[in-house]
Amino acid sequence: MKSIADDVVLIIKSDANMNDVASRRNIFVMLTALGKSNPVILESSYDTTDCGELQVCAGADNGIFFIDHLPSGICIKSKLKESLSVAYGILQATRTRVVKTEYISCPSCGRTLYDLQSTLAKIKAKTSHLTGLKIGVMGCIVNGPGEMADADYGYVGSARGKVNLYKKQECIKKLIPEDEAVDKLIELIKKNGDWKNAE
Repeated sequence: MKSIADDVVLIIKSDANMNDVASRRNIFVMLTALGKSNPVILESSYDTTDCGELQVCAGADNGIFFIDHLPSGICIKSKLKESLSVAYGILQATRTRVVKTEYISCPSCGRTLYDLQSTLAKIKAKTSHLTGLKIGVMGCIVNGPGEMADADYGYVGSARGKVNLYKKQECIKKLIPEDEAVDKLIELIKKNGDWKNAE
């Protein structure tokens, strides 16, 4: 390994039929010990025809390396057309490359003051084309602001039929009627220059 030129890109291939996380980690340890900082691409191949299984397996096999900021890229090979989407999902989940809107939502409880699931679906339908934003959709004012503290924008139930809107951790608009709140959220995003029209 000492003879590897610094401008060579290394590809570490993985066999889905064995757990080789430790083996791949050892390669990174050896590169570090030798003072090498070559770009490293993780390549993993999977036989599954189930997208959910592909997401779980590829995430478990590769995600830890991106959390530790070790590789430079990822290649997921499978029979599924979703392979590229799964690779982007791993990069998004590990904050390596943010390529789509991220939604933070509570699971809903007795304090939730509106239909959280249908509201989240409406917000996703109108904002999913935005790149790199985090939008919090929370059921109540009790835990909502804290749970979505790292969101760029927040939609929080504040009273029966009323919603508060946030920019980061600051409450911008209070007690907006629920039937107007999704449109007011879009207006807030546009006002702050974070809106892009869908292509």
